[in-house]
Amino acid sequence: MELKLEDMKKLMEKLEPVPQPEWDGISYPSFIPFREKGAEKVMQDIMDFKSRESDIILATHSKSGTHWGYEIIQMLLRNTTELEKGVKTNSMLEGIGDLSSLDSTPSPRILDTHCKFKYLPKQHIENRNKIVHIIRNPKDVCVSFYHHALKDNLVNFNGSWNDFYELWMSGKLVYGAWYNYELEMEQAEKDFPGMIYTCFYEDIKQEPVKEIKKLADFLEVECSATHIEDVAKATSFKNMQEKKFDITQIFDGKGFIYRKGEIGDWKNYFTVAQNEQFDIQFNEKMKDSNLKLTFA
Repeated sequence: MELKLEDMKKLMEKLEPVPQPEWDGISYPSFIPFREKGAEKVMQDIMDFKSRESDIILATHSKSGTHWGYEIIQMLLRNTTELEKGVKTNSMLEGIGDLSSLDSTPSPRILDTHCKFKYLPKQHIENRNKIVHIIRNPKDVCVSFYHHALKDNLVNFNGSWNDFYELWMSGKLVYGAWYNYELEMEQAEKDFPGMIYTCFYEDIKQEPVKEIKKLADFLEVECSATHIEDVAKATSFKNMQEKKFDITQIFDGKGFIYRKGEIGDWKNYFTVAQNEQFDIQFNEKMKDSNLKLTFA
């Protein structure tokens, strides 16, 4: 792992800054596949990806608990409480240059992406294969994304909290506006009943055993009560922070995936005026939504 990490660090150091790749009005991190193939080709390859019936797609907006959800799912599917030695980015659809490389991955494959629902593999949707969706309250997503963007040189952000907040409010961040992503996912859950299971980040944080059991039921995995409890302990934020390899060490030497994982950290950043402005936008954008989010 050390040699691989060092090689990746050297690769990142050699990458020149480039404008954020963009297609269909949405910008993306400047991952190597986007640099080599262009955004349109990357997204088309994802949509054309040949899905297996047993594939699980973990679909989340950035900074919504993707790494956490991935570990929970792999423990349930593989009947283990060991953190995976590999990294989630090895199964991130938009980060893989040649998706045929996934052909050698044994089933059930766990694939993840931050891309919107309409860009997910068409075959996966047509066959009504399983999708796990994690949603987190957008104020905490915004703060977590800010800290990520400060250190991730593939995102092209070098500013203050106020600068980032304005980018969020204008919907100009990579992967597009949070509202567009989540509203589209909510509609997809209605259009394809039984295909998508939505987990709430805050619920998993507050009642991990209960929520992991519900996820196991959706995945049709039989687990003992003891195993569910063990999975909850193994995937606690503290355990993940201490023991899980963090690929973002390639950027700052320390890693920033497992920063805080708290509910309500936004209160340490939003000014009163920003919070009021955010609430106005949130209430307008989500006026027709049935999603019930926990902000504190």
